[in-house]
Amino acid sequence: MPVEEGVLHPWPWNLYIDGSSTKDGSWVCLIIESPAGVRHEHALNFMFKASKNEAEYKAFIEGIELCYTAGADSFQAFFDSQLVVGQLNGAYEAKDANTV
Repeated sequence: MPVEEGVLHPWPWNLYIDGSSTKDGSWVCLIIESPAGVRHEHALNFMFKASKNEAEYKAFIEGIELCYTAGADSFQAFFDSQLVVGQLNGAYEAKDANTV
């Protein structure tokens, strides 16, 4: 992904995450959008059994790395899971390590 060198933007980058889980594995779609509107789409296929929320957490970590690799100094993330958003912003608390 090209870095937009020398360009300062008042808006952060956007990271969109949408995941799914089946008995055969999990997949996630990541869309990274620069402040200039350049979009990069990535599909990740996890070959391990995971819940939809676990897949979205893993995708969030991958998305963070992709944003910074692309040159982002800040970003905002959008999920379709209220549980994941609630746990990340501190509104929800996991009861144990398996509650993801």
